[in-house]
Amino acid sequence: MQEHPTQLEHSIVRTICWFAVFEYPVTGFEIWKWLLEPDRPYDLTQVYLVLETSTWLHERIVMKQGFYVLSQHEDSERWLVQRRDRFLDATRKFKKLRRACSYFSMLPGVRTVCAVNTLAWWHTSASSDIDLFIITRPGLIWTSRFFLVAPFALLNRRPTKHLSQPVNDPFCFSFFVTQTDLQLESLKYNTKDYYLAFWTKSLVPFFDKDQHLASFEQLNKWASALLPNARLRSQHHTHKSKRPFRLSVQPRMLEGVYRSIQKRRMPSELVELANRDTRVVVSDTMLKFHENDRRELFTQKFEALVRETV
Repeated sequence: MQEHPTQLEHSIVRTICWFAVFEYPVTGFEIWKWLLEPDRPYDLTQVYLVLETSTWLHERIVMKQGFYVLSQHEDSERWLVQRRDRFLDATRKFKKLRRACSYFSMLPGVRTVCAVNTLAWWHTSASSDIDLFIITRPGLIWTSRFFLVAPFALLNRRPTKHLSQPVNDPFCFSFFVTQTDLQLESLKYNTKDYYLAFWTKSLVPFFDKDQHLASFEQLNKWASALLPNARLRSQHHTHKSKRPFRLSVQPRMLEGVYRSIQKRRMPSELVELANRDTRVVVSDTMLKFHENDRRELFTQKFEALVRETV
């Protein structure tokens, strides 16, 4: 029995453990892409070689149907079926988002729209939201959010906790930043916020009018220190939406009015949490509404799983 793992073996197991927290089996390529805190750069062939030949790894992980999971998990077969089903659900949600982006792209204040959270991993269930990250022009964050949210609120396509019947595929506009506030390191809940690093690197762009995502990646190099092989995705051709026309002007003069309207309608739990920590941020350059922030819980589960496995 191999007594001590190499740095690469240890990093591979930690990567698989992270995804195991979310019941997400991974391919060899995904292990390489999302390799968590390796001690140095490793290329794809090195990762594949270790996956195939390492005795230490083979005692801890198993490959099923082309996906790697921890040997200790008895639910791995269910995870494989679940990943397929959730991929199909996410594909359906992406079609709805592409149609919606035809409207989003009309608004001149809206510069970038990305899918995030479970949708960015093609890992949604029927009850999952269509979660969005949106970059706006400075001075138009409240105006842009108003015109994005209003039609979906009127059509009852927003997440809600109060209806007896859940809304199918609701659109969740929970994270906005302006072009001047693209650096997210200040939102970390501790020095190594793994969840935020994975979130930052997993954005799925639907449009990026001014190429802000290149600046976004440059300004968030802290995430690259944890995930050096991960690169932001380019827009996929199947995500391109039709743009019948575009409004040429979106005046800033009513920004204060739209700010006042939305603040008055803000749920009391968000008002209470606003700017107390990194869960809910309300300013004229960032709107982040994540009151159910489970980053610390995910990290605790991850670290416990690593201890059990290694």
